[in-house]
Amino acid sequence: MSESVWTDWGSLAFKWLLLVTIPVLYYWIWSRSTFVQLVNAIPGPRPIPFLGNVLDLYVDRDEFLKIVHIDWIRKYGSIYRAWGGTRPVVVISSPELMEPILVSQKLITKAAEYSFLSTWLGECMFLTTGTRWKNRRRLLTPAFHFQILNSFVDVFNEKSFDCGREFERAIVQHGGKEFDVFPIITQCALDIICETSMGKQTRGEDEKALYVQNLHRIGQIVMERGIRPWLRLDWIYQFSALGRENKRCVKALHNFTNKVINDRREALQKELSSPESNNNFNNNYTDHSSNDSLTSKKRLAFLDLLIAASENGANLSDDDIREEVDTVMFAGHDTTASAMTWFLYCLAMHPHHQDLVTEELDQIFGDSDRPCTIQDVAELKYLECCIKETLRLYPSVPAVMRYITEDIHVGGYKIPAGVSVSLMIYGMHHNPLVYPDPQTFNPERFLPENVLGRHPYAFVPFSAGPRNCIGQKYGLLEIKIVLANLLRRFRFSVADPSKPMLIPSSEVVLKPKHGVPLIVSKRAAH
Repeated sequence: MSESVWTDWGSLAFKWLLLVTIPVLYYWIWSRSTFVQLVNAIPGPRPIPFLGNVLDLYVDRDEFLKIVHIDWIRKYGSIYRAWGGTRPVVVISSPELMEPILVSQKLITKAAEYSFLSTWLGECMFLTTGTRWKNRRRLLTPAFHFQILNSFVDVFNEKSFDCGREFERAIVQHGGKEFDVFPIITQCALDIICETSMGKQTRGEDEKALYVQNLHRIGQIVMERGIRPWLRLDWIYQFSALGRENKRCVKALHNFTNKVINDRREALQKELSSPESNNNFNNNYTDHSSNDSLTSKKRLAFLDLLIAASENGANLSDDDIREEVDTVMFAGHDTTASAMTWFLYCLAMHPHHQDLVTEELDQIFGDSDRPCTIQDVAELKYLECCIKETLRLYPSVPAVMRYITEDIHVGGYKIPAGVSVSLMIYGMHHNPLVYPDPQTFNPERFLPENVLGRHPYAFVPFSAGPRNCIGQKYGLLEIKIVLANLLRRFRFSVADPSKPMLIPSSEVVLKPKHGVPLIVSKRAAH
């Protein structure tokens, strides 16, 4: 072999050596930095160089939930750390350790993982931080005023009665056998959020079905991207199959919402052609000074209120309105559908508690088929306990994440700025140090005498503090009314109570992995 060939081989080998040595050297220096040493002082699974704990978590979504919320909490305690490649996440699952982060007025920045939703939701209130978040929160809070929520009671009743008719058809279709109740409940929640957020004219049923299909897929894509560190890089992600699918979903979702906004603007302009109508419209958004200022006027959808705000001088473009409506659609129907479905499953698995709920309903409603009122809701104490216990076992949002913008001390450890902190709602709700016998469905945990002395942040299905869910009162009111109306008419059971509990799947919203098959039967007259 000639000397020149040897020289070429030597040059090539040297280049490869540099290519390998430089990142290895960088990683070696980085791994000995103060930042990494502080993170690794917190107990957690042993990471692999460059990959961290990715291989441990490259599993199905239900197994992912079990590992991070149950197994690792049991093994490492109520605070541990994990590495997604070279990105650390500190995981917290006790109310005492969560509290300083939840209540902080400074630590309100969402973790980088939420940015995966930004191509769809832009700079909506859910994703943004700082002054923009505060201004947007202040602007949107009136849309969830209790008088406006009360005006939606008729929608909750109407759609729950529609849902009941769907159950009646399914009973006949399936001949009294088990069927998956999740799609029916999801359709009910979708119809409710469509009318309360967008108004009655929300395009055709096929368009809505496609919207929901794309919406669900976006949530799955976000989770899939989150556990693949190489897809965090936008220039890789946008050329990947997942990135291309995300782009198609976002385009379809934006097209749908833009059409709805344009339709509502045109409809409202026709409805509000007279000065008197226009004043009523604007006052509905701004005036809460008197008890009857809203209930005496036409019910307005969330979209209507945003349009009114924009026309009253608020800095809201059509894109801003679309982002907020999309956020409400996403958060408002997925979370309630999940909560109501898990509730029916819990009562089907525990008929004694279902009996107690129906006894309470019978005492209030008797044989009447009248709609449920706000006053009725206030009396449904045991139903509320069962809903809360369901949300403890199956919180609609299993975790919330924050980006730490300044060094903090939690649990005896210093968490440096630049770390993402995951507040494990599902993990804390299943932590035996917080709730004894946590896997047992026990609504009595939420009776007033049993709540006394419990840490105020031990139950946070809607998060807590300044970044709590702005729509939690809306969600609870919807859930109570829909479930009350369903349980007045139907009984829910399972074919084989000895079967293992259903497996939830960890997505942005906690969902049943394979649906929720239940036997639904009409209640006998009492």
